[in-house]
Amino acid sequence: MSSTNDSPAPVSTENPILNAIGSTWWILLLRGILLIILGLYALFNPGLTLLAWAFMIGCFLIADGILAIVAGLAGWTESRGWTILRGVLALVAGGFAAGHPALIGTVGAVTVVLLIAAGSIFSGILEIVVAIRERKAIEGEGWMILDGVFSILFGIVLAMAPLFSASLLIRFSGGFAILFGLAAIYCAFQFRKLKSV
Repeated sequence: MSSTNDSPAPVSTENPILNAIGSTWWILLLRGILLIILGLYALFNPGLTLLAWAFMIGCFLIADGILAIVAGLAGWTESRGWTILRGVLALVAGGFAAGHPALIGTVGAVTVVLLIAAGSIFSGILEIVVAIRERKAIEGEGWMILDGVFSILFGIVLAMAPLFSASLLIRFSGGFAILFGLAAIYCAFQFRKLKSV
């Protein structure tokens, strides 16, 4: 039989998960600051951003090639010869990319823009074809045709000025990086408050 003096055990108000999130708020703050710096750099200096990207790709390929060669020589993989060959090819490609970042960055940017342009033109043509073929079954086929025409025009504009288009894409990505950085900084200060909960 329970006595009337029994009281429930005190409940801890500390949440270990919230406390852990709150204690690492500064990591998110640092990430936000870095995103803003990178975003501003991309926004105001897209050419050098492209060079830095190409150089980093080259350094990554060099590191990957060295690791592949070491893995092949040490016998860490089943196909030692192919692993060593892959490592040598990665080293050569990485050395070329790191040594010629302007060329690699330009070729990479133009390739991406031309692929986007081709996709836009192709989807615009398909949209027009579908609108004309299915005009009896769908409503507003004129809007669909107009959308297809705009998609084709957009692709043509991209294809006519791929370097300018790449510069704009880099600037847009810089703007988004700044927005994500600001959001991360805001969240960091909100998470800091969780530590005291």
